[in-house]
Amino acid sequence: MIKQSIHAAAKKMQIDFEEVTTHINHKGERGSSREEILLTYLRKYIPTKYEMNNGVIIDATGEQSRQQDIIIYDSFNSPVLLNMESTRMVPIESVFSVVEVKSSLNKTEISKCVSNISSVRSLVKNGLDTRNSPTAGFVFAFTSSTSLETLLDNLVEENKQVEKHKQISAVCVLDKGLIVNISKKGLENILLLPNDDSTPAIVKNTAENNLMLFYLLLMQYLNQSIVSIPNLLKYANAGELLNVEYSIPNKHVPSEGYYKFDKGKIELDTAYSIMKDSDLLEKIQKGRGNSEDIILYFSRQLKAILSIAENAHQSRPSTIRFYGKIFKIADIEKAIDVFNKLKNEEEVNKDDLIFFTEFKNQMFKQYQSNSNIE
Repeated sequence: MIKQSIHAAAKKMQIDFEEVTTHINHKGERGSSREEILLTYLRKYIPTKYEMNNGVIIDATGEQSRQQDIIIYDSFNSPVLLNMESTRMVPIESVFSVVEVKSSLNKTEISKCVSNISSVRSLVKNGLDTRNSPTAGFVFAFTSSTSLETLLDNLVEENKQVEKHKQISAVCVLDKGLIVNISKKGLENILLLPNDDSTPAIVKNTAENNLMLFYLLLMQYLNQSIVSIPNLLKYANAGELLNVEYSIPNKHVPSEGYYKFDKGKIELDTAYSIMKDSDLLEKIQKGRGNSEDIILYFSRQLKAILSIAENAHQSRPSTIRFYGKIFKIADIEKAIDVFNKLKNEEEVNKDDLIFFTEFKNQMFKQYQSNSNIE
């Protein structure tokens, strides 16, 4: 029964298309009409959980695809970020597939299709659920002025500029046939996501059977695909819709909390310890510090500084750069030990005192030569 229905739909599509192209000369109107013809068919045979419209696709980084003729996306869980008569904006996490629709397919239109679908496949999916299938890209044309063999040549040439995983899934030319990707191993199975183990092939048949195969390939991909719920807060931040700055009173700062940065993190108590010495650090940075200030700051903050560096680089550093010169961590730690003994009026042997005095003066000399002393 479904075969007869699709065969009848294929004949009606051809009649409707011929009628549209006969009476409409304006390219924009003709383009929207051909899309409506295909949409009418797809909405009749594809379940209602799939929404279909034209528009632009966006990801949480703010990147956008080119304008898409048909976007097939999750109608239950996907928000449409912009919904106007002329433009819709859909998050990439919700998109199952896109379809480029052409009146007549040729080399120029093939190039446009490759670019448009690649722009979708380049978007980053970052939903609340890590399970998320790639977005497939199909091309549907009512006819072509060239042969399928020539179209395949054109497609192969255009694909040289595009990574394999961003290439078109299948091309259907209603009155000629399909270009699909098949597995190199056995040359039998059709692959809906091109990869290094696939190669393009041609399927020639009647319009009715071409539409049937196109429908089955599209439905197969929709059935096997998983889409996720978009992380809307990330979209809001990317679009500068939200500007959230958190403030936690000191008495409520969690001891187990931390800031994330790059691949590392800073414990909150470490960051808070550094901030408590902000006045002393500012004095040094403005060139008003003395040799005692420098050693005092390191005595308070060396542990925190090393903790940050270790989190960032996954190893404890053995040296530190201070105003353009490299100093050994071991020497700084030794100087801090002597400094604390002197502050606590503890006994310090002569050699350690000489080392401390020379090292302190060496650091201060480096500081003086590379800062603006007021």
